[in-house]
Amino acid sequence: MSVLDVFLIVFFVLLLLGMPIAFSLGIASTAFLVFRTDLPGLYVVQKMFSGVDSFPLLAVPFFILAGNLMNGGGVTKRLLDFCNIFVGRFRGGLAAVSIVGSMIFAGISGSAAADASGLGSILIPTMNDQGYDKEYSSAINATSSTIAMLIPPSIPMVLLATIASASVRDLFFSSAVAGVLAGVSMLIVNGYLSLKRNYPSNGKVKMKDIPRLCIKCLPSVIMPALILCAIVFGWMTATEASCLAVIYALFTGIFIYKQLTPKSIFQAFIDAAIQTAVVMLIVATASLLSSLMSYLLLPQIIADWALVNLHSQWAILAVVAVTALVCGCFMDVSPALILLGAIFSPVIKTMGVSVLQFAAVLCMSLSIGLYTPPVGLTLIISSKIAGSKITSDFKYCLPFMIPELILIVLLIFIPGLSVGLPTLMFG
Repeated sequence: MSVLDVFLIVFFVLLLLGMPIAFSLGIASTAFLVFRTDLPGLYVVQKMFSGVDSFPLLAVPFFILAGNLMNGGGVTKRLLDFCNIFVGRFRGGLAAVSIVGSMIFAGISGSAAADASGLGSILIPTMNDQGYDKEYSSAINATSSTIAMLIPPSIPMVLLATIASASVRDLFFSSAVAGVLAGVSMLIVNGYLSLKRNYPSNGKVKMKDIPRLCIKCLPSVIMPALILCAIVFGWMTATEASCLAVIYALFTGIFIYKQLTPKSIFQAFIDAAIQTAVVMLIVATASLLSSLMSYLLLPQIIADWALVNLHSQWAILAVVAVTALVCGCFMDVSPALILLGAIFSPVIKTMGVSVLQFAAVLCMSLSIGLYTPPVGLTLIISSKIAGSKITSDFKYCLPFMIPELILIVLLIFIPGLSVGLPTLMFG
């Protein structure tokens, strides 16, 4: 039995027993080391520490904290009020507000889970009260919140940048076009389904009320624009911009909307610390596994196989997409991203594929896994809020999955969708 067989057996047995992914990775990697007598036990600690010892990764806890402060400070509610001005009047207007709200909220938190819980806790009960099927309310929240993976600033892109040794700024904008297209396609599908099922509109906002609402919502809308401008124009790194997001969320919640209290601020910090600890533990153990794969020369072996058997860049990107779609069903985004990034990034560089195109295809494919059972984090969050069954909710997600799969194909065959915007903006 090879050492790789030992790792795979231990890893999948622990997963089947319900062990959290971070512990499964760590224990399986340690078992791997036991069978490699030439590697000292200290190797585990060193690689786990070096995996999280990264300046770009500092952006993760700050973006998570900014999202929590927004939810507690009333910023999220104002964002939804702003979106309602433009799309609330149409059939399925509240569902459309969920989609547009996710696109804007993604520009602040960068977290699909924060998006699903923050927007879902407000919108899902309201949609249910207006006569939407609760399964549809859950599905629209679960699918639209995945846009947070694609629209900058995206936490998964921060993780991928550390693995692929790429610019965080460039990776942020490599999937921005895909994020906008995903949002637009969801709006089209929602419009069709809302007409077919006779879902209500959210009411037309009176013209005389629009200026007042815009002024009231302006501080919330300025926030994502401020963060993106700071990154685009080089005023700040992504990590520094994440700190700006926290400061702005605090200022807005305390002095403008006056909804943040010492108790809610403390709770936001506690929640952010817990969420960050989970992410960082996954990053640490996945980094250990990544280094062990490098020790076995696994990326080089895959690269050699790809060069012999795959004769085009489209083929290797298709392999990346299919692998990510499958892994997304069984693994959370962070470990899947780190593992697949470590395996495929050397391969795509060898085959001359742009890391920007690779990042867009990988993140777009993994985003579907966020609402695909049995893991499906955003689907689990949404179903819990809606009080519905995950299996029923997933059936309502399928119409939104179809245009996303088409978008993955377009990303593979049209490099300009991922490379074009960063090249235009940064050269």
